[in-house]
Amino acid sequence: MIQGLYTSATGMQSHSTSMNVVGQNLANQNTVGFKKQLWLIGDLMSDNYPAGAAYELEVKQIGVGSHISEVRTNFKIGAFEPGSAETDLAISGKGFFQVALGDEVYYTRAGNFRFDENGFLNAPTGHHLMGYPINQNGTVSNTLQPVQVNTNNASLSSDPPKATTNITASLNLFNSQNIYEDEENPYFSMVKNWNANNEPPLRSDVKSIGLQYYDANGMKQSVNLYLDPVTAKNGEQVYEYVIAADPSMDARPGYQGTKSAGLLMTGTMTFSSAGELMNMNSFTPSGGDLSDLNNWTLSNLQGGTPSITLQQPGLQAQTISLNLGMKSNGNGWTNGLNQSVNGITAASIGDSFRDLPGMTNPEFNSNATTALRTNSSLKNLSQDGYTRGELQNMFVDENGIVQLSYTNGQSHDLYQIPLARFTSEDGLYRAGNNLYQHTSEAGQVEFGTAGTENYGDIISQTLETSNVDIASEMANMIVLQRGFQSNSKSLQTVDTMLQRALELKRN
Repeated sequence: MIQGLYTSATGMQSHSTSMNVVGQNLANQNTVGFKKQLWLIGDLMSDNYPAGAAYELEVKQIGVGSHISEVRTNFKIGAFEPGSAETDLAISGKGFFQVALGDEVYYTRAGNFRFDENGFLNAPTGHHLMGYPINQNGTVSNTLQPVQVNTNNASLSSDPPKATTNITASLNLFNSQNIYEDEENPYFSMVKNWNANNEPPLRSDVKSIGLQYYDANGMKQSVNLYLDPVTAKNGEQVYEYVIAADPSMDARPGYQGTKSAGLLMTGTMTFSSAGELMNMNSFTPSGGDLSDLNNWTLSNLQGGTPSITLQQPGLQAQTISLNLGMKSNGNGWTNGLNQSVNGITAASIGDSFRDLPGMTNPEFNSNATTALRTNSSLKNLSQDGYTRGELQNMFVDENGIVQLSYTNGQSHDLYQIPLARFTSEDGLYRAGNNLYQHTSEAGQVEFGTAGTENYGDIISQTLETSNVDIASEMANMIVLQRGFQSNSKSLQTVDTMLQRALELKRN
């Protein structure tokens, strides 16, 4: 009977310990990223009681109580709630953040990170969130480092301007009136009549469209595209065009202050009767008086497109490639007979439509320049320059990329925050403060990119709440209370039986 006392006592102890687990869950029902625990009660070893004849043994077993066999962690994802900062991060799916301080390395689901005075992104315990630095060329390092974003650093607090190097423009060219006519050189009559000493350099009734770009100081500038129709040939429409800057802003040696100031490029565009771009050419200055067509040579193509070179007072020369709707896959020029004509001048064209050069193996943009019978306009323009920008925001995207965005519309990637996974999450050691420690029972740790296969997404400005279900815990509490109560009643009953046995002896 005495064994019954101990058996009942183990039942009381295992149920009271289980109640501690329930209490821990309820105490952390509002803890960020907390994962509830599950108690499992197992039986203790059993005593063997022989029965039967001396040489005919039959084993009977009687249990000696219960104990807590295991306390598991339930890693089910909790609900999400809005965070108060961009650095509040939640994981939607599998994975853990790695945090470290010196030799202490931990893992956590709680993403309530904040920057300290040195720009380190820390957990509330002071451990640094770890990430892979992203180099300026966009490559990601393979060495984990603490995420540090010091916005007081001049290299991060502002974004320097970038001068434009590429312009892609889609226009509609239409002018029913031929302003300049030249019987000998009908395709280059505007450059022959350009005079920077006049205001304006060309007649005011010449159509023009502005193309904006950024200089080295990040200031928005523009060049004008002038157009003038030439007599149609074989049902095709030819437009003469000139690209020019403000003559007063032209600081190129040899052109500054001359009547040729401002002239940057000239050429022709050929359109079908339906107004679709068929071919084009471009000539750039080679020096001297640009009213002399011998001083205009076919443009050198870089990446299949021609370029203009301009220079403003006080600034270095700036070269900008120009895509007006097509480029040459052959990176060269051919004439109407498909013969190479690299190196010719505008003067050699004369009035011959057949001798107009075009791009070798041309490739047209999906939104190429047109010559429809509507108003001349700039349909679309994109260029790669921008002005100076001030730091506007920090953001972490779903792939864990830490980005800084600026008022000039630019953004820069600084870190990639990886997610860690384990062969067995149950093998992680709970270190307190929402931290887990890697053990051999957890298996190998693997790092991956958030948002990819087998890894969850990272959600910025969001926190994962505790996954404790209060209703379930209250039900567990009642079950454990009844279990403890029944075991205490069993102990009380055994005690009464012992007392009765002692009374029999005294009698």
